[in-house]
Amino acid sequence: MTDDGDAPTLLDSLASTAAGRSTPPAPDPRYALRGLLGRGGMGEVWLAHDLRIQRDVAIKWMRGEGARDPDSVMRFLREARVQGRLEHPAIVPVHDIGGGEDAPYFVMKRLAGTTLADVLVEGDAQRWTRRTLLARLVDVCLAVELAHSRGVIHRDLKPANIMLGDLGETYVLDWGLAREGNTPDAVTPLAGAVDGGQTAVGAMMGTPGYMAPEQMRGERVDHRADVFALGCILFEILAGAPAIARDTVFETTLSAPCYRPRERRGDAEVPPELDDLCAAATAAAPADRLASAKALADGIQRFLDGDRDLARRRELAAEHARAAGALFAAGGEAARAGAMREAGRAIALDTTNADAQRLLGRLLLEPPREMPAEARAEIERDRLLASRAVLHKGAIGYGWNLVLLGSLKVLGVSGTWPFYGLGTLLVAAIATCWVASRRAEALSRREVAAFVVLHSMMLAMVAIIGSPLLIGALLAFGGLQILLMYPGAHMPRFIVLAHFVAIGVPFVLEMIGVLPATFELVANGLLVRPWAVGVPAGVLLAVVLAVIFLGMVLNALISTSQRQAQEAAEERVHVQSWHLRQLVR
Repeated sequence: MTDDGDAPTLLDSLASTAAGRSTPPAPDPRYALRGLLGRGGMGEVWLAHDLRIQRDVAIKWMRGEGARDPDSVMRFLREARVQGRLEHPAIVPVHDIGGGEDAPYFVMKRLAGTTLADVLVEGDAQRWTRRTLLARLVDVCLAVELAHSRGVIHRDLKPANIMLGDLGETYVLDWGLAREGNTPDAVTPLAGAVDGGQTAVGAMMGTPGYMAPEQMRGERVDHRADVFALGCILFEILAGAPAIARDTVFETTLSAPCYRPRERRGDAEVPPELDDLCAAATAAAPADRLASAKALADGIQRFLDGDRDLARRRELAAEHARAAGALFAAGGEAARAGAMREAGRAIALDTTNADAQRLLGRLLLEPPREMPAEARAEIERDRLLASRAVLHKGAIGYGWNLVLLGSLKVLGVSGTWPFYGLGTLLVAAIATCWVASRRAEALSRREVAAFVVLHSMMLAMVAIIGSPLLIGALLAFGGLQILLMYPGAHMPRFIVLAHFVAIGVPFVLEMIGVLPATFELVANGLLVRPWAVGVPAGVLLAVVLAVIFLGMVLNALISTSQRQAQEAAEERVHVQSWHLRQLVR
């Protein structure tokens, strides 16, 4: 509620009721006491209302026997001054101090929340997750680091002295045992048992269970004693139990080399990086301990910022690498594909995973025993494109031969049945090449064989027309080279045999007299006398030269095209191989 002029507020009514029962007079008329918040070894903490500023505050007030002890009063006032000088969001600000030495008090910001000790006992995992508590502990460490930079050592850090606000605030409480600079400790070693949850005052400055070994031995301590206590708090957050058992607090504190929450909770429950950080913060020897509270805060923050994610990625990478190895050992196309994917995932998660690197190198650089179906499909697609190009050029080549044959007819060359048979076969070859170059699938082995037979029949006609020892032999050599380079033919013996038959059969038929002779050996060389066409010697020579030229050009074009495609494929393979080697190095 808000004030309305001089009308009493709800807080005023509550204060009046409380005052009527047991509330003592306020230490200053400026403050109206509302109720007792708690008692401790250094006094009482009261909820009060600042009448001047109209806000709720907390008053820490020494009353009774404590106010009559000069040492206690001195420590009380030192706490107020120390806390007031340490300006940090995680340190409760001091608004006022007063009361003299008979009943000193100081006024602080009123806090709303719960202590870390209560949170750890209640175990509300949904509200207070481990990540949330670690983030709050980072704030505590940075506040303690500020104090250390000002020469102040808290000496009583514990969950009960850490307040977790309802709106995300975190506060380090109770600076009553803080030591400034070279202020003497005035301590003696503990000789008896002390309740682990309470601060030991008058004998030992601190709380057993969170005190560093040197602090418990009564030695002069420095900021590393606070680092030890912060490490114990981290242990308790991670393990869900105090680092040092209350029934053996003295023996354990003075003998344990460090404290690891994984030994208490289990490896699966505590991140290894936080376990190492906790061990470093709670090392028995100050020289072996973390150098500062900030170092502890930085380690926790690195975990919160993603170092844990990195550790988890490495664990997942190892799992994927093991799965890849098992699949690779199983063999088979599906298993090899699965091994490739698992190894790739392992390297994507952790590029330093040596097992995944080695396995991926073998998978990428060593071919499988059987060609994978997907790779086979890609090869067939590439061969289809290459065969289409060859067939397209073949149609053009056969077309030029048909034009040449027609030109002879126009020039008046008379022909017999081989002449017209060659023309018919050329038309069939042109149509076959054109239709095959437009198909969605490559020629089958039977279709290739049929085309080879068609080509051989044309060669036979040419041999009959122009002699098997001249034009037929020359064209057979060029056609043989082209067909052997046809993509996916894989029948070299059949192709060679078909070309041999195309030239050999006319030659044999001439030798046995079935066909008229087209050549005659004379004293000065070989005399060619084509009988299938009536053509003058000059025209025949021109035809022979033209056929030879066209065959050489066609052969060169197709061979060059195929060689260029082969070189391009080799370049792609070498470049891909180079990239793959870089990937697995």
